[in-house]
Amino acid sequence: MSAAPVDTTHCKVVLAGTIAKNLLAEVSEGLKQIDWKPLLVGFLSSADPAARVYAEWTGKTCHEK
Repeated sequence: MSAAPVDTTHCKVVLAGTIAKNLLAEVSEGLKQIDWKPLLVGFLSSADPAARVYAEWTGKTCHEK
């Protein structure tokens, strides 16, 4: 049995970088309006290597701003 063809004429590609850029700009503006620096604390709930990579990228993004 073969799958039915997919109609892609109504699809739109949304890149994560585009969304992230707008969100990071919003966060940066918000940080300029407060007198203190937020602290991010993370806890790994498993030994999953993907979770560690995600946490490292999250930390890296926080240190860049």
